[in-house]
Amino acid sequence: MSRKARLLVLDDEPNIVEVLIARLEAMGYVAQGFSNPSKALNALKNENFSVLLTDLKMPEMDGMKVLREAKDIDPDVEVIIFTAYGSIKSAVQAIKQGAYDYIVKPFEPMELMTKIEKAIEKRDLRQRVRFLEQEVGDRIEHQIFAESPSMKRVLSLARQVSATDTSILILGESGTGKELIARMLHYGSKRKNQKLVVMDCGATPAALLEAELFGYLKGSYTGAIKDKKGIIEEADAGTLFLDEIGNISPEMQTRLLRVLESGEFRRVGELDQRTANIRVIAATNADLTAKVRDGQFREDLYYRLKVITINLPPVRQRKEDIPGLVQIFLTEFSNKTGKRIVGITNDAMEMMKTYDWPGNVRELKNVIESAVVLCKQDTITAEEIRNSVGQTISNDNPIDDAGLNPLEAKEKTMVIDALKKAGWVQKDAAQLLGISGRVMHYKIKKYNIKPLQ
Repeated sequence: MSRKARLLVLDDEPNIVEVLIARLEAMGYVAQGFSNPSKALNALKNENFSVLLTDLKMPEMDGMKVLREAKDIDPDVEVIIFTAYGSIKSAVQAIKQGAYDYIVKPFEPMELMTKIEKAIEKRDLRQRVRFLEQEVGDRIEHQIFAESPSMKRVLSLARQVSATDTSILILGESGTGKELIARMLHYGSKRKNQKLVVMDCGATPAALLEAELFGYLKGSYTGAIKDKKGIIEEADAGTLFLDEIGNISPEMQTRLLRVLESGEFRRVGELDQRTANIRVIAATNADLTAKVRDGQFREDLYYRLKVITINLPPVRQRKEDIPGLVQIFLTEFSNKTGKRIVGITNDAMEMMKTYDWPGNVRELKNVIESAVVLCKQDTITAEEIRNSVGQTISNDNPIDDAGLNPLEAKEKTMVIDALKKAGWVQKDAAQLLGISGRVMHYKIKKYNIKPLQ
C-alpha cells in the first residue's frame, strides 16, 4: 500500500472534505482538502499529488473542468470522480477524457482505498517507464567512450560509487561531459527510478538562484505572484545535479551546506522548515581549491561536496578516444540526417588528432554534426573536417618560427582576435569563442599571449 502517497480532495461541501481527510489519514495517506476548486488547482500547481479526488457536481466549477485543468497542470496526476448514482453517465464521460475511475456516493472506505491504490500504481508505473525510456535514450544518444587509461579510470570510479548516496564532485573543463557522468551516476544508483534534476548555477543570475533552488511564497518579492517549489523539492527522493557550483555566492553556499547536512531548507519568505531527501552531485570547471584558499568558497562545503572527486580529462589528454567518439557521433548524426556515412578518411582522422579541441567533446560532437551535413559522398574527408572546424589545417603539419603548426597558429590568431574584440577581458573573449574562462586562460598561457600584442 502506498501509505506516503499525497492525495488532494475537492468537494464543495466542507464537512464532506473534513470527513474524507480524516478517513484518508486514518488509512495512512497524506491528504489535503479544499471546498474551492481554484484553491485546489493552485495547490496542485505548487505541490506533488499522486491522486486528485473530486466531486463531479459543484456550483463554481464542475468536476469535468477540474479534470481538464488538473491534467493541464500535472498530466501524471490520477483523477477519481465522486458522483451520485444519477450522474454515472457523466462520470463515464470523465473517464474518456482522462479520469482514472469514478466512485458512486455513498461508498465504503475499502472500495475507495482499492481505487486509490490502483490509481497510484498506474501513475508510478507510467513514471517508471518514462524514466527508463529517458535512461535508454540518454545511453544511446550520449554514449561514453573510454579507450584511454584516464577515461577508463573515470568510468571505473563512477561505477564503483554510483550505487552509494555519497556526494560527488566532478571536475573538468567545459565540454568534457560532466553532466553525462552525473547521469551515469544517477542511473546507476538506487534512485534511478526517481528524478534527476539539473541546475546550472553558472547560467542562473545570482539574484534568482535562491528562488530557483529553494522556491518561494507568493508575495515574498516583486514578481512572486504565486507559491513556487524549488529545484530541491523537485529532486526530493532523487538526485540533484548542481553544475558550475563554483559560481554560487557565499550566502548560497551557507544555505546549501545546511541542506547537505540536514536535508532542511525554507522557501523564500517562509518560516516553516521543509525537508528533502536528495543526493547531490556537483560539478565545476573552476579551481575550487584556489577559491577556498582565497576565501571565495567555504572550506566546509568544499569538503562536504568532494567526498568523492571525479576528474574528467580534456580531449587533448585523451586523444586515444577520438576515433571512438567520432564513430559514435557519426552514427548518431547519420541516423538523424538520413545520410549513409560509412566512415572518415585517414587524413581527416589524423587532422582531428592534431587539433587541441578547446571545446572538448562538445566541440568534437558539433564538428562531426557539421561534417555529416557537409559530406558529399559516404565518407567524411579532411576538407569537410577543415570546413567544420573553421581552421586552415595542413596535412603535413609544418611548424612555423614559433614552433606552432598551422592549426595552432590559426587558433592563436583567433584567441588574439577575440581578446582584442573584448577589450582584453578574458571572460568576454571566452564567450565570443564559446569556451570557458579556464580554457581561455590555458590558451593565453600556452601561446604566451600578452595584451596589445
